[in-house]
Amino acid sequence: MSAIRELLNIAAANAPSLLPTFGYAVVWLFVRFFFYAVMRAYWRSKPAGKGIKDVGLQEKVLEESFAILGSLVATVLGIEAFRHSDRGSCGLLNTKGCFVGWPNAVGPRHSSVTSYHVVELGWYLHYLIKHPLGIGMEDNLQMHLHHFSTIALLLISFTLNLYRSGVLVLCLLNVSNPFLHVAKVVHYVEAPADKVTFLLFAVAFFVSRIVVYPLVVLRATLVESWQVHPPFLVADQHLGVYLAANVLLLLLMGMQLQWFAGIVRLLTKALAGDKDQFKKEGKAHDYARTKHD
Repeated sequence: MSAIRELLNIAAANAPSLLPTFGYAVVWLFVRFFFYAVMRAYWRSKPAGKGIKDVGLQEKVLEESFAILGSLVATVLGIEAFRHSDRGSCGLLNTKGCFVGWPNAVGPRHSSVTSYHVVELGWYLHYLIKHPLGIGMEDNLQMHLHHFSTIALLLISFTLNLYRSGVLVLCLLNVSNPFLHVAKVVHYVEAPADKVTFLLFAVAFFVSRIVVYPLVVLRATLVESWQVHPPFLVADQHLGVYLAANVLLLLLMGMQLQWFAGIVRLLTKALAGDKDQFKKEGKAHDYARTKHD
C-alpha cells in the first residue's frame, strides 16, 4: 500500500468522529445569541447613567465577553486532552516523542482528545458564519485567515493521527487567549485595571507565542519530526503532510509577530501614561468591527 493511500485510509477512518463539529457550531451560535439577548436586556433595564448604553460599545463588550467563555472552555478541554493524548512521551520537554510510531495511533484515542477537536472546530466554524447570520461583529481578513488556518491544523491533527503534537500546539496557542479577551473587556469599559490586565496579556502572549512557540513547536515540527520519522522528507511518502502542517504553523508565527508588534506599541503607550493615545492605538488594532464603528 502506498503512503498516500495509507494516509487517506487513516483520514477516512477518523473523519466520521468529527461529524459532531457541526452540532457544536450550532450550539455555540445559540449560546452566543442567548448570551447577547440576556446582556442587552440587562443593560436596557439599568437606569439612565448606569450600565453600557452605547450600542457599538455593547457589541464590543459582548464579543469579547463571549470570547472569554470560549477560551476558558478551550483551555479546560485542552488540558484534559493533553493529559490523555499520549502515554507521557510527548510534551514540552520531549517533543520528539510526539512523532514516535506515526502514522499509527498510540493506543486507543481517548474521548477527551476527540471532544477537544470537535468543540474547537465547532467554535471556529461558528466564528466564520456568525456575522452572515446577523450575530456578533465582523472579523477582518487577517482573523478569517487565522480561523481557516486553525481549522486546517485541527483537521490535520485529528484525521492524520497527529493529535499528540496537535494538542500540544493548540494548548500552547490557547494560553494567552483568556488574558487577551479579559484585557479587551476591561479596556472597553475603561476600568482602572486596564493597563494591568493588558500587561498580563502581553507577558502571556510573549512567553507562549513569541518564545515557546518557535523554540518548542517550530523546532519540533520543522526538525525533530523528520529526525524521528524520515519519510516526512520523502516526496512520494509524507512530504505533503510535513509541508502543509509547517506552512500553516509558519503562517501563524508570522501573524503572531505582527500582532506582537502592535502589542509593543500599545504597551509603550500604556507605560507612558498617555491614556488617550492608549485608547486610540487600541482601537486601531481591533480585529473586528461593528456597523457602528
